Amino acid sequence: MAQQEWERIIELVVIGIVVFIGFVSLFYSWIDSAFGITVNIFALTAIAIAASFLVVYSIHVFDPRS
Repeated sequence: MAQQEWERIIELVVIGIVVFIGFVSLFYSWIDSAFGITVNIFALTAIAIAASFLVVYSIHVFDPRS
């Protein structure tokens, strides 16, 4: 059965949210252990948003179903 466009959008949004949460956790842990500093939450969020966008965008571009 063919996937509707709105189903694809919801799928990419869910992937983006899960990846964002993972990146926030990963970056916080990595920066804290590597540098031993408290991370600015706004910078951490911006970095995670950019990384999540790149992952979701690359999925969208390279997926043959798109």
